[in-house]
Amino acid sequence: MSDSSALLHPVRLRIVQTLLGEEGLTTRQLHTRLPDTPIATLYRHVSHLLRHGLIEVAAEQQVGGASEKAYRLDPDLANPGPEALEKLSAEEMLTVFTVFASGLISDFDRYVHTGEPDLHADRVSFAQADLWASDEEVDDFAETLMAELQRLRRNGPGEGRRRRRLTTVLVPQVEEEGA
Repeated sequence: MSDSSALLHPVRLRIVQTLLGEEGLTTRQLHTRLPDTPIATLYRHVSHLLRHGLIEVAAEQQVGGASEKAYRLDPDLANPGPEALEKLSAEEMLTVFTVFASGLISDFDRYVHTGEPDLHADRVSFAQADLWASDEEVDDFAETLMAELQRLRRNGPGEGRRRRRLTTVLVPQVEEEGA
């Protein structure tokens, strides 16, 4: 697994955001999606991300005597399971979370740049709420939330329905000394 500092560049972060959910994109395809970034710059940053293990070669084919590679996000970064997360160092966890957060930023960016966004009419919300809860209370909350989420996920496309994405992050707060 890689180190999160490799993501601390706006072009590399945009490349990772673009690769989220993709099976593989060539550098030329990335350039089509990121036209404001010179292709030479994309090649340099793709190489950097590859060297740091954030992306991998998904496919390779010969095109006119040259090898063209398609890249994808390292699957362990895109959607790690509980077992994979347990094995991560603090630095690796930060990398995985940075990729997760960059996907959220990318989703919101696409939303606000399509037409005339209306947060109220579109039922867009984002907020933070501090709460005091025991582990058992958090487990009960998660179980209730998951039951409702599963109910909604059984819905298919239909009149009046829009595809929506729910993102949650639950993090225990580190208490400052004397708080």
